[in-house]
Amino acid sequence: MAGAEGEGRGALKTGTDPKFRISKKGVCPLFLALALAAGAAQARDYGEWLQSTAAPHEEIVHVAVRSDVDEPVLLSMASAEQKPKRVLMLFPGYPGIMKLQVRDGRVWFKLLGNYLLRSRALFVDAEDAAASVDAPTDQYCCFDDEFRLGSTHAADVGKIVDMLAARFPGAEIYLIGTSRGTVSVAPLAVALGTRIAGAVMTSTIVQATRAGSGVGSFDFGAVKVPMLFVHHEYDGCVATPYARVRDLAAKYRFPLVTVTGSSNTHGPSCEAFSYHGFAGREREVAAAIMQWVKTRAVAPTIQ
Repeated sequence: MAGAEGEGRGALKTGTDPKFRISKKGVCPLFLALALAAGAAQARDYGEWLQSTAAPHEEIVHVAVRSDVDEPVLLSMASAEQKPKRVLMLFPGYPGIMKLQVRDGRVWFKLLGNYLLRSRALFVDAEDAAASVDAPTDQYCCFDDEFRLGSTHAADVGKIVDMLAARFPGAEIYLIGTSRGTVSVAPLAVALGTRIAGAVMTSTIVQATRAGSGVGSFDFGAVKVPMLFVHHEYDGCVATPYARVRDLAAKYRFPLVTVTGSSNTHGPSCEAFSYHGFAGREREVAAAIMQWVKTRAVAPTIQ
């Protein structure tokens, strides 16, 4: 397992057509033409998927976080003129490297299969905007747990919070992480303190694996802002066992929304379209998060 919740099997990749073969004399022209055509179609489909999941207005902001390093952020809003009451910062799962950019005049990024990214428009309404957080550009190589848990990451994200506060004066800032993104959100909730209004942990990495330590040994007692956990009871990912998250939430008296339902799940258990990524319950999970953010009411089990 390279990590938890990457792009998932729903993510389209080019150059994987089974008709593509290398001969002793090189690439067969016919097979190459077929492969290139398939790749172009996949790229076109991915672009269409990006557009279909977008909020009414989206733009990329490049935040200078350190010398020669910036951290791109995708703002998703109800309109270009929106003045939201709340901004929800979204931290996607493994590897967390979106490589946000504009291609042919349109927003483009990797990891669209990730739960938070494919559902980003569900966190946008008349009062709320979303900000999907990319990795800092010097972490496009790796963005591992050691960096996520460290002070440099906290300082970087603090500058993003400053940007959001300047652009949307008075707006409350929330952090929402899923899977490997929770390894960022937990320490950020401590480091940022009262600069944020709360944090949400979904499909939390509580078990150390070869991919990283996760937050199994993190001191959640240091979290002083409101925090919500959301987890699928049948999450089969080795890094995110439901029982450990349930016990963690109970120990620190954090509210927990348990998801039991799903539909059209597929792919490995740590990927984005399994129980781990709330496949088939994207809208219901987002609604439960939004309800808590707005009212602190905790939804019953999502079936």
